[in-house]
Amino acid sequence: MSQNVNEINNGILENLFSSRAIAQILDFFFDHKEFDYPPSEIAKKTGLSFRTIFRELPSLERNQLIFNNRRIGKTNMYKLNTDFEAVALLERFVLEMSQLRPPKETTNQDTNRDISESEINLS
Repeated sequence: MSQNVNEINNGILENLFSSRAIAQILDFFFDHKEFDYPPSEIAKKTGLSFRTIFRELPSLERNQLIFNNRRIGKTNMYKLNTDFEAVALLERFVLEMSQLRPPKETTNQDTNRDISESEINLS
């Protein structure tokens, strides 16, 4: 039996999204799917620690969401597995959910600057 007890007891989504880091890494790959990236770049762009990246990449590979595209020296380069139908469906789901979420409040730089007396009209 190749599945461990946790995989049998947990649902598919619980296994896939076992941590918030998994979601952050997937968000990164959905935004940068054209290229492959080393773990150091993934860590830098996601704000996650190098250790966290190394802990989570095997799970993403096991689930076929990413793959080791090539090796440069001793560094593995990872890429989103866009040939896997589940990745396309997950990306579509993410897109649909992002359209349901209200837009983030944007701060206008002009509202943060000091206003001179000549700009104030007290009529």
